[in-house]
Amino acid sequence: MNWFGSWRAGNSIFDSVLTSRWVRWTWSGLSDTEYSAGLREYRPCDTESAREMLDGRYLLASKLVDTHGVSPFSAKIDHLPWHEELNGFSWLRHFEEVRSSQKREFARTLVLDWIGRNGDYNKDTWGLSLSSRRVMNWLRHFSLLSKGASQAQINTISQSISLQVQAARLRAPYAIVCLEELMATMLLVAVALCDGSDNAKIENQVSILCQKLTSQLHESGFYKSRNSADQLALLEELVSLRLTLSQKSAKLILELGPILDKMHLALDAMILGTGEPAYFNGCGQLPTEMIFSIQSQGKQRLNSNANIAGYGIISQGSGKVILDNGLVPDAPYAAKAHASALAIEFSHGNDLIVSSCGPAPEELRQSKDLFRQNKAHSGPGIDDYSSARINSEGKLLAYGSPPLMEVGESEAEVLARTNAYRSRFGVEIERRVTLLGDGETLVGQDRLIGSGGTKKNADALIQRFHLAPGAIAERSDMEELVLLRLKSGPVWTFLWEGAQLRIEESVRQSAHIGYHKTQQIVLEAEFGPDVEVSWIFTRQ
Repeated sequence: MNWFGSWRAGNSIFDSVLTSRWVRWTWSGLSDTEYSAGLREYRPCDTESAREMLDGRYLLASKLVDTHGVSPFSAKIDHLPWHEELNGFSWLRHFEEVRSSQKREFARTLVLDWIGRNGDYNKDTWGLSLSSRRVMNWLRHFSLLSKGASQAQINTISQSISLQVQAARLRAPYAIVCLEELMATMLLVAVALCDGSDNAKIENQVSILCQKLTSQLHESGFYKSRNSADQLALLEELVSLRLTLSQKSAKLILELGPILDKMHLALDAMILGTGEPAYFNGCGQLPTEMIFSIQSQGKQRLNSNANIAGYGIISQGSGKVILDNGLVPDAPYAAKAHASALAIEFSHGNDLIVSSCGPAPEELRQSKDLFRQNKAHSGPGIDDYSSARINSEGKLLAYGSPPLMEVGESEAEVLARTNAYRSRFGVEIERRVTLLGDGETLVGQDRLIGSGGTKKNADALIQRFHLAPGAIAERSDMEELVLLRLKSGPVWTFLWEGAQLRIEESVRQSAHIGYHKTQQIVLEAEFGPDVEVSWIFTRQ
């Protein structure tokens, strides 16, 4: 067993002991703590969502569930994102602006109903990350929950908060998912802001949080999973903490502020002209209104080409390209990572042109590993082999040494090379992409480097370009070009040299939204040393 397997097994054993019925009685040590609504809420609210919930309709994680008046916590819905958003209680914010006392009382009733059904530990609703988000949302809206409530109801909510906080405090050191440990650490800062703790205790908790953040972030400020959805989830809570801490004392954010500034900048780098991050390493469609709310709290925007945690970001005019050099995250961060070496996503203005398939939708969770392969991304590969493999625990493991990448400083150009195929086929793959003409032309060049002399023979170098939803690719019979008609109206041409072309079906999908049927352009060149394929996207 490798070090990660041993670490994971050991922590799992410790967590099982801590959550056993023989030890859980120790969680109740802080049951008399009094709380206040000390956390800032900055996220957008929608009073219509509150009205819909009152009528039994719950639109969460882009899935609408009609409970027909029964408690949503009794509904058996096999949709993990919906379940997590329901039990995370971020939707409480929609009740803050309502004037009806009936709707406010309804929000409190749902919290009390959750406590009645889930007051004792169970693994489905007491995950560290989920519990931490839930308690932070209760603390943000503690005034909403306590206004008009009886003392007994307030005590019930406070005792449940204390129980969940104590559980998080004990379990965080043994978390097998690094993101969950971070969420639990943020929770302890939030609690210190809401339970009357003095500034010295708060400052100590903030310092611990900063240490853990620094250890789990790339130097660029991007989370080590290389997943923009994880980056957004962290910033969603961290922004609230920063706003609250800055109100209390400027000294409290001296260490945290610069870290968050880098995190905002790193997320901004990953956002295409569409307003959404690129679909790399498990990131699917994210709510644009939430992205805007979070990023509006940042102080800087990316205004130059950059290398962000192995993503080469170039822009010119209205064009923007993000290229993944294929860096595989360390094992603790690789549970959702995708094999996407040298894959690109390309936008022009508000239009997405070239994309990735994204993570598997909830309906196909049993096939999720299929969407983690190279062929689900717009990059080159050899035959149907991927640039990384998925082990029995679902972790992505790298082939070969870390990839190389150079990003132009003055020109919108990125060059990347992967040696993930060298041990199997004796070659490396190099991709160079350049934006020209105010971002209206994207030039690419892919080539094989090496002799190709190995025991395993290969058939072809294959490049895929998954097109945006609604885009239609039409191959001209008279010329060697493809017309690409975007849903919004603009027409692009695709030209190529050194390969055979075909157009196939594809999908773009999200764990939240589901399927969009799309098309993909596929180039195929016979495998051999020094094979080179060129291609160009140009706006007409």
